[in-house]
Amino acid sequence: MPISMLSPSAVKRLPSAVRALSEKARLAFVFLRMRKTPGFIAKELKISQAESESLVKEVQEALFKNGSADLICDPVFFPIDVSPDGFRGAVMDIPGKTMDIAEHVELKRFLDAMRKALESAPREERRLLSLWFNRDLRAKDILSFYKNLGVPLVDGKPIGKTSEQDVFYAIEKSVRNLLKSVRSNIKGGGMDITVSTLRAILDEMGA
Repeated sequence: MPISMLSPSAVKRLPSAVRALSEKARLAFVFLRMRKTPGFIAKELKISQAESESLVKEVQEALFKNGSADLICDPVFFPIDVSPDGFRGAVMDIPGKTMDIAEHVELKRFLDAMRKALESAPREERRLLSLWFNRDLRAKDILSFYKNLGVPLVDGKPIGKTSEQDVFYAIEKSVRNLLKSVRSNIKGGGMDITVSTLRAILDEMGA
């Protein structure tokens, strides 16, 4: 999952005020949601500190005008805190706080593990996750999609007898399998990612 771009479905989930901005500004918004500093954003987007600060200001002004400033002021979807014991669920740095290099390293480790996990996931699971997180299809639409293909969604169960509840079960199973793969791909361990955290990240950025 390249950090330099957002999937079409992820763009659709952005606030309308942010969707109207440039690609770099949209990415700046995502990082601000993660409580990242202008310095961090500059490094990740490979831009100058001045350009980063300009993007942050642009995003802030757009959200203030739209009455959505709370989106980058309250605790957010990607809970990370680096402690002596490793990776723990917690609120990230507040805006303006100096970026911890350890946090930067942990984020990159996670994103790399996530990319590898998605690439190695079975085709059936990738398809299901894409339908749910990228294309924003509802359970009944996904069920209809599989019925049109004439392929089973759940092993050992004919597609004609598959219900919407089975769709949710299959999605949850796929997310858990992806989480297991993400954990195994993280070199050095020490990173405790939960199912709810992974679902939130997929929901924000797409699968």
